[in-house]
Amino acid sequence: MFECKIPLFNPAPLRKEILESMRDLAVSEQAARYSGYSDGILAGCELFEQNMNIGVSSGLVRFAGRVYVLDKPDSVPYRATDAWTVLKIQFGGEKISRDFSIYEGRLVLDENTNVLPNEIELGRFKLKRGSRLRTKYVDFQDMETEFDTVNPFNVPFAGIGEHTLMPVIVSYFAREAYPYAHEAPDIAFCTSCLANSGAMSRESIRLYLWRRYSLDGEMFDNHALHARLADALAEIKGEARQGGQGLSDGIWMP
Repeated sequence: MFECKIPLFNPAPLRKEILESMRDLAVSEQAARYSGYSDGILAGCELFEQNMNIGVSSGLVRFAGRVYVLDKPDSVPYRATDAWTVLKIQFGGEKISRDFSIYEGRLVLDENTNVLPNEIELGRFKLKRGSRLRTKYVDFQDMETEFDTVNPFNVPFAGIGEHTLMPVIVSYFAREAYPYAHEAPDIAFCTSCLANSGAMSRESIRLYLWRRYSLDGEMFDNHALHARLADALAEIKGEARQGGQGLSDGIWMP
C-alpha cells in the first residue's frame, strides 16, 4: 500500500525507527526521481576558471545508477599544452566505513581524449602557452573556437533513457535563432528550448532536425547534433555556415 509516514520529533530521544524512516525516505525518493535516467550531469556542475584553475560549481551527477553530490565548488589547476586536455570526473570503487558505503568521483585533467568506462567528461580544451582559459561564450559559434575555450559538446547531460546536449548549447542556439525564425518548426523548437532553459531531451532535438532536414531514423552522435544545429542556425539567420575549427579530428564520442 502507499504510505506517508512523517516523523513527529517529540521531545524525547530519537527512536531508531525514526532515523531509519528518514534514511529510507531519502534513498527511496532519490531512486524514484532519477529512475530511468542515463549517466551524466543532472543539475549544476557549471564550469568556471579562476587563477589558472578550472572547476565546477556544486551539482548532481548520475553514474552507474548512483547519484553523486558535489555540495561545494571544486577545481583543479591547469596548464597550457597546445594539445587537447579533458576535464573528467573519475569514479572509484566502493569504500566501506563503520556507518557508510561510500562511492566517490574526483576531478582530473587528462590528455587522453578517450573517456574510459569509469569516467564522465565535463569539457575539453586546447590552450596556447601564455593564454588564459575561457568558460563563457560570446555566442553559439564561439563554442567552436579551437584554442583557449572550453568545448562543451562531448559533455553528457543526463536524460530519460539517453543523455543529451548540455543546456548551455541549446540555449545559445534558441536565443540566437528565435529573432530570425519564421518557419513553425523553428519557432516551436526555440520556444520550447527557452521555456525549459535549454534542457531538451535528445529525442526532442533529433525530431526537430529530422523534420527540418526531412530525415528519419538517423540517430546522430554529439558531433552530428551540434553540426546540424549549427547549420540550422546559419540558415535561419541567412548566413553562410562557418565550419568549426579543430573539431573533426576524431575526438568526438557518441
